[in-house]
Amino acid sequence: MSDLQDAPAIWGTMRARQGRDTANANGFARMLEACLDLGVHWIDHADIYDDGEVEILHGEAAQALAPGARAQLRLITKCGVRFAAPRQPGVRLHHYRSDAAYLTRQAETSLQRLGVERIDLYLLHRPDYLMQAEETAKAMEALVESGKVARFGVSNFSTFQVDALTARTDLKLAANQVELSPFHTAPLDNGQLDQARATDMAFLAWSPLAGRRLPAGEDETARRLRHTLEAMGTRFDGDPGPDSLVLAWLRTLGAIPILGTGRIDRLQRQVREMRALTLDAQDWYEILEAARGARVP
Repeated sequence: MSDLQDAPAIWGTMRARQGRDTANANGFARMLEACLDLGVHWIDHADIYDDGEVEILHGEAAQALAPGARAQLRLITKCGVRFAAPRQPGVRLHHYRSDAAYLTRQAETSLQRLGVERIDLYLLHRPDYLMQAEETAKAMEALVESGKVARFGVSNFSTFQVDALTARTDLKLAANQVELSPFHTAPLDNGQLDQARATDMAFLAWSPLAGRRLPAGEDETARRLRHTLEAMGTRFDGDPGPDSLVLAWLRTLGAIPILGTGRIDRLQRQVREMRALTLDAQDWYEILEAARGARVP
């Protein structure tokens, strides 16, 4: 998965149908074209985003792209989360599934919605406490052998949960997608980042800007971090925005940020500014200490 490890960022589609530029198929197609122009080839989905409507929107939008452009897209999607919704009949509460029948059915559903023959990276969306690891592993292997899935990974899995799954299969997990930002740094210390490095898994960071907390949060941590980032930006050419500095902070770790914006201009600015930035060790720790409100030991 070297092309994923080298990706500058991933575009995340969770709120695409509410995005200024991405709410319809034409706008979504323009966003995909903008992603490709930026070298952002990986697009992150999940079968539950807007109850499947986002995958359907992607499938419609992709038809507007030239065949060569469609071939450059690399698709991530996730399964395993269930909740009460029109496309989940009989579900009365949030829960998780990882049994073979469910994984297979959801993969086939996502393939149909997205309009592709293969999912490039298929993630188990959340740890299922009832997971029968051997059954789940065999279902993963069967989907890879059938050509419906290229690689498997996980999302929000602890190191122990990764180990429990990998012990049952010869498949190498390609990625772990976790929450990571200056506001949420637990993966730096709980072993998730270390495990990804040791096993050469891609480390994908969701909510890299903590939603609206970085630009608009009024709590003490948000204000302190924003002040530090604004001052730091003046030391770099082009005075990059606080968001771009945080994305560069993540890339310095080797994490790949998932950018959930629905605005083409914002995505372009963030990726271009981030790629132009090189943080040294002191810059990196300055951001960490501002977020934590204390120096490292």
